[in-house]
Amino acid sequence: MTYPIVLSFNAHDPTGGAGIAADALTCASLETCAFTVATALLAGDFSRLESVVPLDADWIDDQARTLLEDSVVHAIKIGVLPDMQIVRVIAEIMADYPDVPVILAPSILVADDDESNSSEEIIAATHDLLLPNANLLVAQRHLLRQLAEVKHDFSSIEQEHPQLLANAHAQALLSTGCEYIFATDAKSPDSQVVHQLFSSDGLLRTDTTPRLKDAFLGANSTLSAAISALIAHGQPTPQAIGEALEYTWQTLRFGISMGMGKKIPDRFYWTRQSENEPEEAEQTPNKRPAPSSNTLQ
Repeated sequence: MTYPIVLSFNAHDPTGGAGIAADALTCASLETCAFTVATALLAGDFSRLESVVPLDADWIDDQARTLLEDSVVHAIKIGVLPDMQIVRVIAEIMADYPDVPVILAPSILVADDDESNSSEEIIAATHDLLLPNANLLVAQRHLLRQLAEVKHDFSSIEQEHPQLLANAHAQALLSTGCEYIFATDAKSPDSQVVHQLFSSDGLLRTDTTPRLKDAFLGANSTLSAAISALIAHGQPTPQAIGEALEYTWQTLRFGISMGMGKKIPDRFYWTRQSENEPEEAEQTPNKRPAPSSNTLQ
């Protein structure tokens, strides 16, 4: 028996709440093997991020290509992008492996003392170099807007038809060649978190999840890793997103306090006994999602 493989480019978060540890735990929970290539080292805790140290781009290239030459990878996930050279290296790897689906879930983290890179430059490079070869972009709406505005001006739409702005951003990004845009609205104040999936055909699906009262570290990492794992299992992207949203919400519902700051998702919530469910839990089956796989043998 073999497991599908997700190759994750992400930062090392010492808390395990986000980054490559979160990707590995999420993939393991969904019967998927995670190959992890660190793009940066983070110093921080559950309340704050203190510093970011980008790793050498040549080392990242060597590590990723060594893995890709040895094993069949079923999906590539891209997370923390700390400098321009790392963006270029990952873009070259994507170009050399065009048949591997790429889930782009970028987090732009630049070291405070880095004078050779800026967030704006990395966003522009992500738009120009990574997005055209990605199958799916997963991002919160503020980042979608920043990416879309690299090449487009939406001021007239925002003034005249603000309700069409999300679709306009998505269609602009889809025009680069990316197949799907998945927009999340986690920072809105509403009681429901709204998630929308777009393709060149327009809005494909809208999902809502109840907003939980706690703050979390690693929710986005968990969601994008779960999507990547399910795509690696052979699920179509819309189906993978739906199941990943349910899985992620359950990991947050069972969130764990490991320090004095944010909670982290419990990626193995399904191992708990039903009597240990949180007080606010709904009557939802407490079991692990069973990914339908076209790749498991």
